[in-house]
Amino acid sequence: MEELVKECSKVTIEYEMKVMPADGTGPVTGSKTCSFVMGVDLQYPSVETALMNKKAGDRVMVYIPPEEIFGVIDPGLVRELPRADYKQERLKAGRMYREMKRGCLVQFMVKELRDETIVADFNDQRAGTWAEFDIVIKEVRPAKKEEMQPECAKMPEFLQ
Repeated sequence: MEELVKECSKVTIEYEMKVMPADGTGPVTGSKTCSFVMGVDLQYPSVETALMNKKAGDRVMVYIPPEEIFGVIDPGLVRELPRADYKQERLKAGRMYREMKRGCLVQFMVKELRDETIVADFNDQRAGTWAEFDIVIKEVRPAKKEEMQPECAKMPEFLQ
């Protein structure tokens, strides 16, 4: 009987992914082979759901929504600020503004410069990013005791 993916299964997958950054600079593509223990190694919830009860040889296509990656773009985090409160030489539309104020880093994307105000975006600049994974399950087996600790990074290195 073939082993099905379930909690505590050691799963080896090969995947190709397409990542679409919200800023339109994508897609970023890549492929990788990865082994992980289901329910132990942190995976995207959509990937876990798609793999559950599948077996070696199965292929699944998975859409990863922005909520599972860097979050959605929150319009409430775009605000107008008084321009006079910030260092004018650092204010450039389309650029990140960074300044230490009272021991805290103030950081935002300058969306627009107006006469008296700045339109500032405090969203993570990666918010709105989504991905698609084309996954082929290579192996499924019960995990050994020594494998029951996290192994795979959730986010591929080239996206961090």
